[in-house]
Amino acid sequence: MSGALASIKSKASSGMNRAATAVGIQRTNTEDSNPMDELAEFCPQLTYQQRMIGFCTCFVLGYFITFASFRFFVDLIEGNPVPFVVLYSLGNLISLFSSMFLCGPKKQFKNMFDKKRKVVTIVYLSTLFTSIVICFITFNQDIKLAVLVLLLMVQVCASIWYSLSYIPFARRAVKKCFKNSIGDDAA
Repeated sequence: MSGALASIKSKASSGMNRAATAVGIQRTNTEDSNPMDELAEFCPQLTYQQRMIGFCTCFVLGYFITFASFRFFVDLIEGNPVPFVVLYSLGNLISLFSSMFLCGPKKQFKNMFDKKRKVVTIVYLSTLFTSIVICFITFNQDIKLAVLVLLLMVQVCASIWYSLSYIPFARRAVKKCFKNSIGDDAA
């Protein structure tokens, strides 16, 4: 009886491996894998054209949603922050994760949390999620508005600083421009 069960288990496992290979999912040994490997397993191998289409679609859609959220900016000022904050944050997340199509989720997260991007990534993501949480908490509307606007400004700055980290010497050039514009005589 146990031989028959082992045979069925073996055939089922073999069938699952063939099905996974057919749809482009590479199955790995789960004993040696970590959560990032498991996440990467859900993304099939895409052609260059599919990756570019996915990247461009998510990037454009994300920024379209972000810019469309400004239709609700007056609502934010008038005390109804939910439509603006949710759409703005959703658009930013879609745009941020669009680069997963170019390098895959494992490498994307590795890049986001490498030494030179770790702090700005944490600042960006924490302001993004904090702004969503704050828009649903009820407290003084003036304070809520001030905090949300501050969080959104920090989010924009962190997003720009994060993006500049992918351009060689861009952060250094921006720092130099700011030092020159404020007249840093100490240097």
